[in-house]
Amino acid sequence: MRIVRDGVTLAIEALSWMEHEGLSERTAFARASKQLGTTKTDQLRTAQLLIIETTRRRNLIDHLILTAIDGQFDLASLQHGITSFLRLFCYWTKFRRADDHDVARILHAGRYALGWRVMQPIEPVLGRILATNKADEMRRLPHDETVALSLFHPAWFVSASTFLLGRREALKLMERNAHRASSYIRVNTLLGSEEACLREIEEAGVGVDPVQNLPHAFKVLSTRRPIVQTKPYRRGRISIQDKASILAGTAAGPRAGDTVLDVCAAPGAKTTHLAQLMENRGTIYSIEKSSARMSFWRKEVSRLGVEITHPLVVDASKSLPIHIEADVVLLDPPCSNTGTFWKSPAEKWIVTPERVRTLARAQRIMLENVSRLVREGGTLVYSTCSILAEENECVVNSFLGANPDFKAVESRPRIGLPGLYGLGMSQRLYPHTHDCNGHFLSKMKRTD
Repeated sequence: MRIVRDGVTLAIEALSWMEHEGLSERTAFARASKQLGTTKTDQLRTAQLLIIETTRRRNLIDHLILTAIDGQFDLASLQHGITSFLRLFCYWTKFRRADDHDVARILHAGRYALGWRVMQPIEPVLGRILATNKADEMRRLPHDETVALSLFHPAWFVSASTFLLGRREALKLMERNAHRASSYIRVNTLLGSEEACLREIEEAGVGVDPVQNLPHAFKVLSTRRPIVQTKPYRRGRISIQDKASILAGTAAGPRAGDTVLDVCAAPGAKTTHLAQLMENRGTIYSIEKSSARMSFWRKEVSRLGVEITHPLVVDASKSLPIHIEADVVLLDPPCSNTGTFWKSPAEKWIVTPERVRTLARAQRIMLENVSRLVREGGTLVYSTCSILAEENECVVNSFLGANPDFKAVESRPRIGLPGLYGLGMSQRLYPHTHDCNGHFLSKMKRTD
């Protein structure tokens, strides 16, 4: 009972931070657990599961809650804690096999977290949520709205992904987004051999499987405790990094002694991977707009034993205050994160088509700015964790049309599908096809 009680209390707090300040699941979870002093693994795991799974289904959950409220009051007018509990209660009773004992447990947890006086006015709503039949509610809605709710995605994304991929593939993508994301690690050979690290990983109770054609990348199959609490992680032997992100650094292909520019570098996975490929020889200039994010970058660079970096807190959408001729430039600009909906479902409810257009304009400016620092014969890599063409092929084609001294080249290893709109040498990856974040990668060379 206490595991559920403390887990629900932590989840209410984290969901409230997300609603109040627009924080990500990870940031809100970290803030709430620190605020409440929750340290026990079982409570933390329960809360994390509740936060992710409730957020993943938020549109349908909110629809069911509004049906139960039946116009008596506005959901947005409620205290964040009450709204968060209503969402948790709806998830707990409508998307899990909850018996009477389970319902009693979450009611007890809500009364403990919020107090019975706060809970009393919404008790009738909780009863109506229990009495609501999901299937009956869905049958009353138009087809397009039913698809969006049943697949837990905003309607605009259902339309956009269907236009991009076709109905069958779009449905597969959104169905995959409704389940837990896969995790990957990269073995850091700057601090020892891969073989020795794999022995440490096994001793730490972490089961992994190598990713084909992608050096140093491993899929996490099982773990007894969170990766960040294991000895190999604390010693800097491994980095948590998605397969698609590892592909971007590998395709960039920096060599020992190169001058490299890593743009939008925080929190540091790309920088440290580039340094590993360079064997800690050469120079990496790491640019990041946010000084707060750069503090995370510094910790990661130090943890993984990287010695060749120069951090710069700079906005890449403005004129860059450095004058170098880089052998490799890797740009991973802020994007809609539509490829990470399976991992960070809160993003689904933040991104809008207008936001995508704003991001695409900024991405074009950044790509133009950083391209000026690529030497003749040098490499420029553009990558995002978006699946939308507006942020990917459209940005790259616009850039190539305005800069004839750059040409698209093959990116290797070939793990993804060909890019669209004439960029067949680029790569696209999707959660449902490649079991990793949705990603786009385009490699270009500057000609003489």
